[in-house]
Amino acid sequence: MNSQKAPYKVIQEAKFMEPLARSKPAQEEGWNNTKLKGSMVPGYTGYVPKGQHFFGQRYAQACDNALKSFEADLVVKEKDEETLRMIPRRPLTPVSKANAYPVKQRDFAYGTSPYRLPNEHDEKYFVSGYTGFVPQARQLLAKSYPVITHEALSIHQDVQDRVRGRKSLGTPTKLTRAKTAPPGVIYTRQSGLIPNYTGHVPAMKFKYGRTYGATTVNALNQSI
Repeated sequence: MNSQKAPYKVIQEAKFMEPLARSKPAQEEGWNNTKLKGSMVPGYTGYVPKGQHFFGQRYAQACDNALKSFEADLVVKEKDEETLRMIPRRPLTPVSKANAYPVKQRDFAYGTSPYRLPNEHDEKYFVSGYTGFVPQARQLLAKSYPVITHEALSIHQDVQDRVRGRKSLGTPTKLTRAKTAPPGVIYTRQSGLIPNYTGHVPAMKFKYGRTYGATTVNALNQSI
């Protein structure tokens, strides 16, 4: 019988038929290379070291080249580690107290709330990224967040001290209870309406640039 050639081309098997040979056991280094072989089957979805650098080839050939490169890098890494072990280490010389970095003495306990610190304290601010409410900070703009929160907390502290009688700026103001409007009266001469009032306000659409309460003072334009 005449020998006939096989209709299919026999592909040469890859060299790495066994798992990667490591100088150290896999359990010690935490590597799991039992699946990394030269005969990688297409469709394997696991991670192949350095496989992203090889493309335009068959899957088995690309995995073979990637594993060769990975094993060569491991050999170089182990040589570098051995070289570093052979380098003699110089003993660390202690830093003298004269050249030591001065440590600032804390006048408040670590973690004290910025609300409890005095206005002139350097740490009376909130760091960037703080998402809590900061009183008096809405009207402060065009500055960094620590500067804004420092000024806002200082203003808030001054207001609280003034209200509690701890601090007086000029003539102390007396807090008086606002007089309520008589029953049936909506538009008063001395005070405005509360925001979110949904009723009609005469000539309201022609006024702008002021707060709702200031705009609705004496809405009927009566003589005071």
